[in-house]
Amino acid sequence: MKKIIVSLLITKCLVISTLSATPVSTAQLQQRVDSLISLQHSAGQPGGAIAIIHDGKLLLSKTFGLMNLEYNRPVEENTLFDIASVAKQFTAYAVWMLHSQGKLHLDDDIRLYLPQLPRYDYTITIRNLIQHTSGIASTDWLRLLSGMSLDEVWYQEDEFNIIKKYPTLNFEPGTSHVYSNAGYSLLAQIVESVSGMTFPEYSQKHIFRPMGMNHSFIKYSPEVYRENMARGYGKSGEGFTDITSADEYSYGGGNIHTSLSDITQWAINLMSKQGKGHDFYLHAIEPYNTLQNGDTLNYTYGFYVRKHKEIKVVEHSGGVPGFRNNIMFCPNHKLAIIVLSNTETLSTRALALGVAEFFLADNIQETPAVTREETEVDPSLFFDYQGVYEMADGMELQFVAEKDTFWLVMPGDSRFQLFAESDTHFFLKAFDAQCTFVREPNGEVNQMIWHQRGSNVTSNRVEEIISVNKEQLPTFAGTYHHPTLNAAYPVTFENDTLTLHFPEIFSKYLGFNTSSLSHINGDKFLTERMGVMEFTRDENKKVNGFILRDIGRLQNVVFTL
Repeated sequence: MKKIIVSLLITKCLVISTLSATPVSTAQLQQRVDSLISLQHSAGQPGGAIAIIHDGKLLLSKTFGLMNLEYNRPVEENTLFDIASVAKQFTAYAVWMLHSQGKLHLDDDIRLYLPQLPRYDYTITIRNLIQHTSGIASTDWLRLLSGMSLDEVWYQEDEFNIIKKYPTLNFEPGTSHVYSNAGYSLLAQIVESVSGMTFPEYSQKHIFRPMGMNHSFIKYSPEVYRENMARGYGKSGEGFTDITSADEYSYGGGNIHTSLSDITQWAINLMSKQGKGHDFYLHAIEPYNTLQNGDTLNYTYGFYVRKHKEIKVVEHSGGVPGFRNNIMFCPNHKLAIIVLSNTETLSTRALALGVAEFFLADNIQETPAVTREETEVDPSLFFDYQGVYEMADGMELQFVAEKDTFWLVMPGDSRFQLFAESDTHFFLKAFDAQCTFVREPNGEVNQMIWHQRGSNVTSNRVEEIISVNKEQLPTFAGTYHHPTLNAAYPVTFENDTLTLHFPEIFSKYLGFNTSSLSHINGDKFLTERMGVMEFTRDENKKVNGFILRDIGRLQNVVFTL
């Protein structure tokens, strides 16, 4: 039997009631939590901790597994976990307090407080940093592209320096939402600039101590250590390997170490009307800002606001090597669930959602699967739509009409049949995606909207298709450099194939360090794992560099020969 440490602040006979939900007894809740944990965890493994809070009161607090395999130490309620990006809500709260005190304004230019930053092409506001709409590249990717190991000693000064060295924005601020750890590192710097205190000092004085978080701290140097810090583990064969990040000391985007007992106090304070941070919580649970195109952002102040089976969920996950965490609020039902873990094998979000679904069973509404119904349309329409359309990230999709059949052709010549739902809307049976062709008033079709995973991406028709023959491929080979990142990226030509080579450190973290290139159109190629790359040419039409268009948290990265 697993050792179970359960702390209840209510008697066993008390019934837990939810808004419009079937009453759940504490015994039922404990049994359900045990069952959900057992699906992912076995005795003798690294483990975690879970807390369930309802209407400002702690209903269940449970720990399981080991915090340290070497010494066979069990996880306890005061065991300290690296909560990774869950820390972002604390940084947002620090900024919110200074804003509430009139010491800064969320729409201030960040260079008012950090004049050392580059003179970007656009004004970036504090609000842009909070909501990941600044366009500033995420430092984790900058480090990887530079060939740095993420296990190197890394201080806040190093974090700030690499941001200052890289002046290229991913996009115009306010036009897109791309997660950036750099943005939250800069928020911590702004707190320091305004308060005159280091961010770890400010957090201790104004957040941790007032909230009753007596064990929590920011690990900003090797000297900062606590005896009850959990080790972080990854799966290795049939066992586990200690993969704790020992040399990471930057902060703002992560590096808060806290216990289940402490972060429970944080959640109770946020949810309680008389608690510290409640005003912040009320703002954090409501999406309020939009992109320039009018799209509502679902990221507020260190939280994502989503719906899960029609239940409003306000949450944030966090993961670093060896640790996985999730804090989840269901504000309409006064419910909070916290799951901390020191093993990469535990899906903390799945565990939190499992508890929420059980607790709020009567409020759950399963979204029915969309049934796509094929309809007959005039096959001549296919010839109006056929052609190549370019997506925002540079990807090009080709549509081909063959008699009465309509095909999607992906780069590399993978073909998938399209089926009509209407004269303009089509779906695929091979995978869950659809597309809509936009006909202009004059009858021309120059746009296609791609629907997949909740996104609707508009693409434009490509007027010219330029092929490349085998004799031309060697002209793209060479060693390309990025001056700011101080990294070399060779492109080689062998066996009629172009291959892009990444720094060796990619093998450790991403499992590859080469990527073959498939031709798309003209100077544009598709990498196997890093999206679209487009070669550039000088005034004499000679290849002189390439651009990685979109690799997630980093976009439009320019390399030159």
